[in-house]
Amino acid sequence: MIIDNAGELIGDWESVYQGYFPGDPDEVLRDTLNGLARARSTQPYDPATSAFYAFGLVWTYGYVASGDPDPELTRQVTTTLAALAVTDSPCAAHEAHPCDDGLDTHLEAFEPLLTLLIDLSDDYTWDDLAEATGTATDPESVWRCPHNVAGFARAAAEAIG
Repeated sequence: MIIDNAGELIGDWESVYQGYFPGDPDEVLRDTLNGLARARSTQPYDPATSAFYAFGLVWTYGYVASGDPDPELTRQVTTTLAALAVTDSPCAAHEAHPCDDGLDTHLEAFEPLLTLLIDLSDDYTWDDLAEATGTATDPESVWRCPHNVAGFARAAAEAIG
């Protein structure tokens, strides 16, 4: 699935994360929820696109936790994150995931992560991300792992409450 406005979304998510989005952050969250719903229902399923929107939603959790969004939107975000937190099977491929380091530990690396997930980056490599986050082995696989996405979603849902 091609995301035509991926660069714009990443910029919007970063602005919401930093607390200086000049527009309506609630609209950004609605667009993210809609994009995630489309990505999760598209056949054939594209895990990278779903992870892109899921990480975008996680990246904005601080705004949602602040209590500023519309209460119904907060409920939708929390419900969606809780659904993303459910995984089907145990992960045998990785001993650890970046999500194990805590929710806020790697948020500063989400911009390059998001560009790498959808092959949008000419500036970053998976090795750059590994160096920035301390992900020693196979950074692409460990960051893309459904258990990593689920772990970040779980932590964000819990932080929002």
